[in-house]
Amino acid sequence: MPVNVWAFTAITVPLVATPGASTAVVLRNSIAGGVRSGVATAIGTNSASICYGLMTAFGLSIALQQWPAAWIALRAGGAAYLAWLGLLSLHRARTYRQVDAATEAAAPPPPISRSVREGFMTNLLNPSLATLYLLMIPQFIPQDAPFARSALMLSAIHVSLAVTWHLTWATAGGTLSASLSRTGPRRILEAVSGIALLALAVKLAF
Repeated sequence: MPVNVWAFTAITVPLVATPGASTAVVLRNSIAGGVRSGVATAIGTNSASICYGLMTAFGLSIALQQWPAAWIALRAGGAAYLAWLGLLSLHRARTYRQVDAATEAAAPPPPISRSVREGFMTNLLNPSLATLYLLMIPQFIPQDAPFARSALMLSAIHVSLAVTWHLTWATAGGTLSASLSRTGPRRILEAVSGIALLALAVKLAF
């Protein structure tokens, strides 16, 4: 029996399109550092998805399902990391000052490695993503289908959809970054981002 690709896609599309931790971090970083930072963050988030896809394809998901403590640690780590990002945004909301054009031009752009790292850690510690890969994807693979190849194919579908979604938000945030660089709008935006990330952290924790 072949893998039901269409059923998996029908379930995955609304999951990807529902704003969550990865979307929030991509948007936050693209507004703060432009399209470049948003794209780097998207690369990081989807690199974590690829890692989960490889874990599922080669059987590590079965082992993790036998360790309930792993899920508790994942949830706690994800909540703590999102809370930390939220507090950073709230700190910037309190301290941000608009710089003049000359200073801004001379300032180095945010390091790509930081954006990639934040995106990667956000998704790696995301229990919702872990559930999708480690628990849901195996349910779509028939017993007589080659498991590794099928899991990699379903993972590729999810990553393709997620990359498209994240790059859209990265472009939107980067386009708005210049107009939102003024002190008042930027402080409001950082405050909203911080509150949203803290709310996601609380949701993960409980």
